[in-house]
Order: sequence, then structure tokens, then C-alpha cells
Amino acid sequence: MNGKPLFLSFSSPNSLIDDVPYRGMIPRMQKSNTPESFNEFLQAGTDGIMVDQQGRAIYYSQHIDSNFVKFILRNKLTDPAVVRQFNPTTNFPDGTMELKVSWKIVQPGDDVSDMFTMDGEINKLVNKDGKIVVDPNQRDKVKLALVGFHIAGVVENHPEMIWATFEHKRNAPVVPANVTPTTVVSDQDWTFYKANTQYKDCNVNYANTNKLTLDEATQLLRPSTQACRQFEFGNDPNSENSNVQQNDANIASLNADALKHLDEDDVWRNYFEVGAIWFGPNASELRPNMSLATDGDLTGSLKLSNATIETYTQTQSTMNNCFRCHNTMQAFPGNPDLAPLPALNINISHAFQNIYFWSQDTTDAQ
Repeated sequence: MNGKPLFLSFSSPNSLIDDVPYRGMIPRMQKSNTPESFNEFLQAGTDGIMVDQQGRAIYYSQHIDSNFVKFILRNKLTDPAVVRQFNPTTNFPDGTMELKVSWKIVQPGDDVSDMFTMDGEINKLVNKDGKIVVDPNQRDKVKLALVGFHIAGVVENHPEMIWATFEHKRNAPVVPANVTPTTVVSDQDWTFYKANTQYKDCNVNYANTNKLTLDEATQLLRPSTQACRQFEFGNDPNSENSNVQQNDANIASLNADALKHLDEDDVWRNYFEVGAIWFGPNASELRPNMSLATDGDLTGSLKLSNATIETYTQTQSTMNNCFRCHNTMQAFPGNPDLAPLPALNINISHAFQNIYFWSQDTTDAQ
């Protein structure tokens, strides 16, 4: 792809829906297991928004591959009425893939020599009714640096998708195993961490303390997020579970092996896999109404998070891995005018859930 990652040639979920306005890129809001409609998402406040050291919001994009697109279009799943009659046990076909990618706005003086960068367009933020919200009518052209991404894909015998996450190596330091509130996590500056920040000041959601402010003219937010990576490979470092220890060793080995296949000047040498999570060999078969609120069916990195996408939920037991939010339960929108999504196997994909709720912005909810 001429030096660009293949996913940039993929479709976006909203591109499948007629008459849905351009979204641009929008800031990563608080991780939520509640689907949101297109309009609500744009109007969401800044609960959980990540702010870099220069004061700019971290933005994200979503991408779906051709297998995903063909499945949606072949089954007419951009029509909410069709979705509500869809066979609930139908799975995505093998090879289906979706990604969520996090981007930092490149500022003067930023060293992005070891990051993949591209030009992009974002939606601006505004102050409205005491909140900081996205304005879909204001856009800005910027240079973006890729700092993290999730990949979820269906492989043989794994309709739940295998969920993996990757980060740039300079994003944030790893929290020590026996940390205390006053522990200095690192004496070095990182992209999203200021040297000598104590653990108690890491991953603080300032929106929840009403301290987050926006200068509309400069688009600068204050204060900045001090991000730390709670679990190096998505597992508790103090765990005595041999499976956990083997999983972490496997990820470290996989990252080392990947470097052998990349040229010394390849920008992708600077990204690494944090971990992956999927259903174990003795797991239940994927079915509708699986909450996946516990780890009983899961294996791999059981506390998997990305410091740029799930900054504030790394230690929350109700949200500390992919399947806490990606499940097959019935889904309810925040907007009561929209029809809920029935429990389906394919609800495991938030890209699909977004398509369902966004499509109701152009049709009458039943």
C-alpha cells in the first residue's frame, strides 16, 4: 500500500449508510458498553477524553475490511428492520476484521520520526452548555501520528473474534509490580507521561473531577493526561498462574521475532503487541445473551487494555478487557427514540452496533 498500512484502504462503518453525514475523526471518549447513535456520539461530553502533553485530544478512526462489508451488505444489515429479524446465532464469516486506531495530533517540536504519520481531518471541539463537545460542522486539517490500534478478527472456530492491541513503544511507562500511590513510575519523559509523575497521578480522568477545560481558539485542553500502562502484557505481573506466565512469555517472544522480519529503518519496528484475548479451548460456544462479565470462557491477556484507548479503565474489573464491552447482549441506545438492538452473536462487534444505531438516524425507529 505504498508504505501505508492496509487498513487505511478499508471502509469505515458509517460509509455503508446512506445519508449519514461525514464524521471526520472524533476524540476517544470514555469507554462505554452502551451503544450510542451518530448524533449522541458527536454530542458526548469529554468524560474520559485523553489529552496529550501538548494539550490536544487523542483522536481515533474505525475501519472494517471487505469481508465485514460484504457480510453487512449481503444480509442488508444497514436496515434496522432487517437486523431485528436476523438469525441471532449467525456469526461473522472467517476472515472478518475490524480495527480501531488512535492518533496524536503532531505539534511543532514533536519527534515523530519513529511513528507512522499522515495528513487527516478532524472535528473540532467547542464549549456548549457547560460541557466540551464535538462540533460536526467544524473541521481542521492536521498531521496525525499513529500511537495505538486494536485489531479484532474472526478465525476458524473463533466467531467471538481474537482481540489484539498494539501500541507505540514510547507511549507510556509500565507500572511496577509492587506499586504504591507515591511510587514514581518513570524518571523519563514519554509521549503521554511526564517524568517523575507519581502513580496516584496516572490515568486520572479529569473530566470526572470537572477540571478539564478547553480553549476553543487554540483547541488546547487542560490538564494533560499522565498515562501509565498498568499491565505490560495484559496480565497481572504478580500472578502465579502458569498459563498467565506462559502467555506473557509468548507475547514477548512474538514481539522479538517480529523485529527480525522488519528492516532497521522500518517505522513499524517501533510498535509492539501488548497482548490478545479470545475464547479458551473449554469455552462455551458463542451464543446470544452472553455477557462475558467474568473470565471463565477467556484465555490470553485477561486484563488487556491499550493506554491510548482505554486509559481510564485498566484497573476496573467491569471494563478491564475487550470482552467486558464486546458481548452478545441486547444493546440499548442512550436515545429513547431509537429501537434497541436484539441479542445477536454479531453484537460482539461495536462497528456493527454503530451501524445499527447510526442507520436509525436516517430511518424511522420502530
